[in-house]
Formats: sequence, C-alpha cells, structure tokens
Amino acid sequence: MPDESAKRRKYFELARRVLESYGYGEIITPAFETIELLEAKGSLGSDAVKDVFRIWDKGKEKLGYGLIFDPTTPIARIVASDQSLAKPVKWYYIRPMWRYEETKAGRYREFWQAGAELIGSSDPAADAEILALTADTLRAMGIKDFTFKINSRKIVEALADAAGIPKDKRAAAFRAVDKLDKFGEAEVTVEMERAGIPSKAIEKFLKFVEMGSAQIEKELKGKATELKEIEQVLAYAKKMGVTNISVDFSIIRGIDYYTGFIFETLVKGFEKLGSVASGGRYDSLIEIYGGKPTPATGVGIGIDRMMEIINDNVSAAPRVFVANVKDETKAEAMKTAQELRRRGIPTEFDVLGRNLKKQFEYVNSRQIPYCVIIGPQELAEKKAKLRDMKSGKETDVALDKLAKELL
Repeated sequence: MPDESAKRRKYFELARRVLESYGYGEIITPAFETIELLEAKGSLGSDAVKDVFRIWDKGKEKLGYGLIFDPTTPIARIVASDQSLAKPVKWYYIRPMWRYEETKAGRYREFWQAGAELIGSSDPAADAEILALTADTLRAMGIKDFTFKINSRKIVEALADAAGIPKDKRAAAFRAVDKLDKFGEAEVTVEMERAGIPSKAIEKFLKFVEMGSAQIEKELKGKATELKEIEQVLAYAKKMGVTNISVDFSIIRGIDYYTGFIFETLVKGFEKLGSVASGGRYDSLIEIYGGKPTPATGVGIGIDRMMEIINDNVSAAPRVFVANVKDETKAEAMKTAQELRRRGIPTEFDVLGRNLKKQFEYVNSRQIPYCVIIGPQELAEKKAKLRDMKSGKETDVALDKLAKELL
C-alpha cells in the first residue's frame, strides 16, 4: 500500500546513500536465471535449490529457468563471463527475490533484499569493509543495537575433519548445524543422523561448535591460520569503527558456496526474527560458473525483516491540498496546484467536486499537513488562505508567493 511503499522507498534511499559512499554502483539483473546455473554443483546447495520457483521453457518439455533466490548468483555469472571488468568489482542491489517455502514473519515467498558484493580481493580488509558498510547501513536505517556473529568456513571444515565427519556428508552436516539456533540440538542431531553421519562424529562436532576461540585453537593445533584470518578481519573492522562483533563457531550459513569468512547479524530484542544481514566469502563461485578463480565477499540485508523492526510511520500523502470554494474559482485552484507541483511541492486538488467541508474531511483523513484555500474573495485579491492543518492557523499569502512559503 502507498504508505508502506513510501516507508520502503525512504529506507532504500538511505541504504543507497551508504552503499554509494563506499564506492559501490547499483546493478540490476533479470528476475530469472537458467536452471543449469541455479543448480550448478557447489553453488547454492540442495536446500536452496529445492526452494527455487521453476519456469518451463516455452514450447519445450523441460524446465528452462528459475526465479532468483540469491542475487549473488547472477552477479557471479556476469563477472565469470567478463574477465575484463576492473577489480575490485564493487556492486550493490536492492531488489525482490523469490523462494518456494513455508512463510512466517519476516520470511515470505516474495521478499526484498539489499546487498553488496566486493569481488577481486582476498584481503581480510575486504571482509572488514563488508562488515563496516553493513553496520553503517543498519545505523542509517535507525538500527542501533545489533551484533555481528562471525566465523569461517575454513574453521568449520577443520572442525569437521577433527570430528570425523565424512567429506561427502559435510554439506548436509553444515546445513543441519546452521539451524541450531532455530530448532535446537535434538532436532539437528536427528537431521544429521538421517544424512548418514556417525553418532560419535555428530556428538563431537556439536561440542566443537559451542567452544570458544582458545579451546578451538587447542583442537585445531597446526591449523591456526584459519583463526588468524578471523582475527585479522576483527582487527580491521575495529579500525573502521565496528566493535559489536563476537566469534561464534556455530554460525555456518546454509548455502554451499561460502569458503571462508561468514557472518550473521542479530538485532537486540528481535532475535526471533533471525539474522537481518548475512554474508561472507565465496572464493570459488565465479570459477564454478566458468570464470577464472576470483576471490569475493559480500552481504545480503533482509528488507522485510528490517521493516518488521523499524517503527516509523511514513505517509505517502502530498504536502499540500488546494481546496476549491466555488465553481468560479475551480480553474484558478487547478492552476495553483499545477504551479506548486512544478516547483517540486507534492500537491493534490479536489477532482470529485466536493463542498469545502468534505474537502477538509478528506485532507484530515489523509493527514495532509497544509491546505490552500481559494475562494472568490481570495481570487479577486490574487491571494490564498494557507491553513496549517495541525494548528489550524490561517495566513493570507499572495498566489505568486505560495511556493516560497511552502518550500
């Protein structure tokens, strides 16, 4: 509806301002991609692939395309197909996407997402920049109290090795553990057992992901490099003013293409909504889609979840309503409304032929802040009455001075 659309547009523009301040340019891609691309092994993963809305190829007896589930996919395809792009590629998007799954608060079959992709750098500073621009975007939207939970897929892989989870069962294990906060340990254990993962490996892995950094460092022994990468991201992020970060080894992310640094974002008081901004490093995806090996990192911000949190009544009503007192002043009222519009002032004029009382009722129902009243006397004096609808105060203003008064 118009008021909700006005609210969304307001916050889209706030996000754009932040993302462009970091040097990112907006990219707009099609609503669909080929099924082959969406189902490419090692990209989205089976859980994501099963939720893709599929489209039959016109005139052919096969599925040809699917609606976009994740905007990183078309962006990776574009970069894979054009190696001449200057690096780093810094693109952002604000767009609708689709997934065929059960709906609940903050999770819909058609949903909006804003996000950014930084492609071409393996430096932890790139990951820190993603955290910084995410923090600045959330703050610009009025979200102040939030926490980044970060981890690394490299650490998760090392822990899976130490726990004895077979390599061919890793993707299933990671997707299950990614649901730990939502469903609890018992349900995650059942899902991992159904995937054929040995009970001892499950028990050990779940114990690992609840550990702190010092304990993990002891467990990993010679594989401390992975921890150092996360520490470097933390150090760079702090230099950029981002301090609300905690390391959480249970953060895994359910999409298969992540290869290193990963994160989720929880807003205090709205934890049940889940992560409002998530992302990480996907250094293999562009190669999967036929490009050269290219490091990349990024974030997606859930607009629908943000709208659940942001308590801001935004109105789509115009700033001014030009009220017409009599038929003989109608032409002047129409002319005045048009002149105000041309000066950049959103203005409405009565097109239903209502009397003045009904016009005022309409203005109040729409909560339009100002009303310009033009009657025979005002027309003779080349003036209008300008009424502040909140205070009820009226002022006589020359018609040619109205725009200046309202700007």
